[in-house]
Amino acid sequence: MEEIFKQYGSTIITVLAIIAVIGIMMLVIGNNDTSIVYKAFSELITGFYEKANTAAGFGTP
Repeated sequence: MEEIFKQYGSTIITVLAIIAVIGIMMLVIGNNDTSIVYKAFSELITGFYEKANTAAGFGTP
């Protein structure tokens, strides 16, 4: 076991670090409505649409 860690220790750490970074990216970016980036982008588009309608005189009833 010690021999394996001596030879492949840095490779194992690198692989674990890459997996951790990918995991963090998936949590932040995600692909559904629970992700931070999706919520921010959705709110940005919705807010723009509402302000554009109000500015054009098409306010919500």
